[in-house]
Amino acid sequence: MKSVAILLLSLVLLSACHQRPAVHTGKGFSVVPPNEKIYVVPFTTVMVPREVEEGIFDQFVDALNAEGAADRYEFVILKQDLSTIDKDWLADHYYLTGDLFAYVEESGCCATTIRSRSRLKLFQPGQPEPTLVMEYPREIFFEHDYSNILVQRRRLATDIATTLAQKLLKSLAGS
Repeated sequence: MKSVAILLLSLVLLSACHQRPAVHTGKGFSVVPPNEKIYVVPFTTVMVPREVEEGIFDQFVDALNAEGAADRYEFVILKQDLSTIDKDWLADHYYLTGDLFAYVEESGCCATTIRSRSRLKLFQPGQPEPTLVMEYPREIFFEHDYSNILVQRRRLATDIATTLAQKLLKSLAGS
């Protein structure tokens, strides 16, 4: 009986640790119609290691284009800073912004925990505020005997990029 209780407690704790993006749709959100271009602004990062920062945006856009083609969307990277783009042009187009922030590495003698938060915002034509906001808190724990910080940083970037891309595509299509 005691072993069953321990097993159940372990399952509850594991399910609590499973992190998923939270999706919030705002006033004015509508399913994005087929064959639309969605412009993607490079992510803003605050105090994030290079291995995470460099990999996350490219992997995110690659995942969107790979999976988005099947869903009828085309994703185009905007090369310039958002503040330099004409506000009227932005108001007429779909575009995404993203942030990676609250990055913390806590390392001890034998293990490290990495925590971060990411956020996506979708702006739709005619809407001054984001119509969809996606937030994804993420935590990775590893023992130094089995991995290292560089591998885990890359793993974090890949996980955030692919998870956000998949969840965004489902949200755009209304599923």
